[in-house]
Amino acid sequence: MIERSRWPDALLAALATAVASWSVTPLLREQPWVGPLLLVLATVAVTGSAARALRLPAPAVLGVQGTLATLVLSWLLVPGDHLYGLPTSRTLAAAAALWTEGLTTVRDEQVPAPATAGLVLLVVASLAAVGLAVDAIGVTGRSPALAGVPLLVVGTVTASNTGDALHPWYFASTAVVWLLLVAREGLGTVRRWSTARTDELTTSVWLGPAVERSRRRYSQRGRVLVAATVALAAALPAVVPHLPPTTVVEGLARAAGGARGPVTFTETLDLAQDLASRSEAPVLRFRTDSNRPTPLRVTVSTRYEDGRWLPSARRMGDPPPPEPLLPVGVETEPWSMTVLLNRLSAPQVAMPHPLVAADVGDITWGLDAATGTALVADQPASYEATSYRTVGSLPPGTGAWTIPELGDPDLLHVDEASRETVTALARELTAGSANQVDAASAIQAFLSSEAFVYSLTLADPVVGADGIELDPVSHFLATRRGYCVQFATAMIMMSRASGIPARLAVGFLPGEQDEDGARTVVAADAHAWPELYVTGLGWTRFEPTPAVRAGSRPLYFVQDAPEATAAPGATAAPVAPERTAPGLDAGDVTDVGTSSSWTDRVRGLLLPALAAVVVLAALVLLVPLAGRRARTAPLRRAEDDATRVEARWHLLVASLRDLGIAVPVGASPRRSRELLVGAAALNGAGAEALARITDRVERVRYAPGPVRDGAMTADVETVLAEVRAAAPRRARLRAALLPVTGVDRLAALGAGARTAVAAAVRRLGSVGLQRSSSSRSRPALRTALPPPSLLK
Repeated sequence: MIERSRWPDALLAALATAVASWSVTPLLREQPWVGPLLLVLATVAVTGSAARALRLPAPAVLGVQGTLATLVLSWLLVPGDHLYGLPTSRTLAAAAALWTEGLTTVRDEQVPAPATAGLVLLVVASLAAVGLAVDAIGVTGRSPALAGVPLLVVGTVTASNTGDALHPWYFASTAVVWLLLVAREGLGTVRRWSTARTDELTTSVWLGPAVERSRRRYSQRGRVLVAATVALAAALPAVVPHLPPTTVVEGLARAAGGARGPVTFTETLDLAQDLASRSEAPVLRFRTDSNRPTPLRVTVSTRYEDGRWLPSARRMGDPPPPEPLLPVGVETEPWSMTVLLNRLSAPQVAMPHPLVAADVGDITWGLDAATGTALVADQPASYEATSYRTVGSLPPGTGAWTIPELGDPDLLHVDEASRETVTALARELTAGSANQVDAASAIQAFLSSEAFVYSLTLADPVVGADGIELDPVSHFLATRRGYCVQFATAMIMMSRASGIPARLAVGFLPGEQDEDGARTVVAADAHAWPELYVTGLGWTRFEPTPAVRAGSRPLYFVQDAPEATAAPGATAAPVAPERTAPGLDAGDVTDVGTSSSWTDRVRGLLLPALAAVVVLAALVLLVPLAGRRARTAPLRRAEDDATRVEARWHLLVASLRDLGIAVPVGASPRRSRELLVGAAALNGAGAEALARITDRVERVRYAPGPVRDGAMTADVETVLAEVRAAAPRRARLRAALLPVTGVDRLAALGAGARTAVAAAVRRLGSVGLQRSSSSRSRPALRTALPPPSLLK
């Protein structure tokens, strides 16, 4: 009954599911789902084992497992509303409400998402379904290789929802447990084959040609399934539709009707939401005469409240203002673009900034009076736009601290929650800056340095000194990990704290250039960057996001700057940002502020890995050496011909056992010879040598008088040589690298060591008890000190 339950395989199946669920942890901020999941998986394993022990059919086993797992799930995650422990209609209603809440969290929240009660139910129920599938396929159905498919689904879903590549340990740990499950079934199958009655075998101990072909087919199928699973695990994350990495269902750039529908930006730019979608849906396709086009702006926001950017009020219908005046004394380089494909929904339109001119055909368009953002009355299929970039050094006086009235108090408003942190850091970075350009460049250089890491997955929440979780801006400055929104917001707040008006621009990176020279912008190119109002330049783009996911970084240099005038509130020593030649775009410079991946850390593990390989090689050699010593141990102790005959018989039997031919315990030499001749298919010289060997053994055991060893050594070698020649290659390799005698010898040594340690521990415990008993019975020692009354 215990064997029918297959409880070891059930435990391995539950463990494989639990280990596979490890990859889900990056998707949630907290992990309250782990405990309930382990209890549900234990329920699946125990009930499945019991049902199989009772010889229930496979559908009934699955039904019992599913019913009890659902019941335990309702007890743990839908408490109350149960009648005598059984769910009622109110329980189902509460579960449905939680399920809806979980789906809403999946749709709306960023990764890592908050572990709401609904999301916990959704995660545990989904992983429990995976556990049921693994147990049903791998244990009840005896197809553990196919059980890797539902395990693969867990890793695939996680890989599609995280911005960073999954660490190989997630896959490797799951693969190890899954392969153990496969190995147990494979070894069990081979063991059932090899325990067939030896005397019924008519050809070879290796189960005859038909059985051998079946075993080869089984092994080949297993290898194919293993290879296919590994290949799918590596390939699926690259080919399955990628969900947005920081919102489980939808990101800022949304597509109606899939990849073919129009794309628009959400109305609220939540700092806890991701701008970047991993969708490859085309948004724009355009040609340009510039080899370094700037990002294309879609919208601007100036108001930041409660960790989110709020949209600016639009005033559609304003007539286009006259073409903006170019900065006086600033060398510029014009560039233009022609949009061939546009899927951005009206009133939004992607335009370069500063916008000099635009042609959208007969469609009414205008510029927002407050932000200068282009708006259209209808979606243009194609359009043209002209812009410019500054080149060379900026004239003296550019970026002077004299700031005109811009009419929007939000442009200098610093987030209250992070004001103290932001102001202190800004004062340190911009101290001694001669002008706005120097101050902004110092902030940009700080945020784009190696100290910060670009990642679509935010760091875990951090609790401040007051015991309250840090606000989004302070959290980013503390963890130094985030994506474009965090980098842009931090620079905006530090710029405002330094007295420089700043706002958030949202749009797209210029995309990749196709073979025909046109550029394609996809939804995954959504981007955010800060715009600062610089005296003499107007609204100017900066780029603090590391180059791994950013536009070309503009660097500005004011020539012949006047004597340094301290930035407002600056007192600390100046921090000099790194400079390049005047007018050089940072897009041409290798950026070192990219995020490091697990591949960078592999190099540091090379020496430990080599050491581990050496240790493993030594451990592998231990088994053959232990087997050799076990086979030759009686021969080393032999003192006369009789004991040498028995020792060489032991050597022969043990060597044949390593090759897969077992002699029944207690069989006589003559009976052993009959079995070995048939099992090992001996004939000719081998059969004759075996006959001589068994004759000597019989005379040693049963005939009076001495028996000489004679040529027994040569006879043993003859038999073993013939058996090895007939044995399959796998049997020969197993006998050489993993002999059964070596495994048994090491197991015996381990058991002896454990017994010795246990005995030593018991002896120490008994000694301690004796000492404790004697100390309690011994009278107290008198102290040599005088009584306290005599101490003055």
